[in-house]
Amino acid sequence: MVIAPWNSRFATGIDLIDAQHQSLFEAVNRLAEAFKAGHAKQQVKASLDFLVGYTQEHFQDEERFMREMDYPGLAEHRGEHARLMEQVRDLQMAFEEGQPVAMDVAIFLADWLREHIHGSDMAYVRFMKEPRQK
Repeated sequence: MVIAPWNSRFATGIDLIDAQHQSLFEAVNRLAEAFKAGHAKQQVKASLDFLVGYTQEHFQDEERFMREMDYPGLAEHRGEHARLMEQVRDLQMAFEEGQPVAMDVAIFLADWLREHIHGSDMAYVRFMKEPRQK
């Protein structure tokens, strides 16, 4: 089940970030598929755990790029990352406690990923491409 299809509109032009974004889209789709197929709790947990871990790694790389280019929006961008990770950890904990967590989680993550890339990520890409005075 593909709820978050990757396409070139999401490309930042930064190879590492684009590869990670593609992997995040794939992970969200795997999570959606696990929910849809009614996979065992352990399979859904493994998919959710991977997504959480990989997202953290991606955010660290993204923030490193921003620090290296002295991006003025780093603090705000970092805040967006932190808020998402808090929400995802809450969802992960709810799932592990047996609370009903379903396809809404995958849809929420897919929507957040698309909006974040088009908004915040593309803002730092535009900044990165601006000519700098030396």
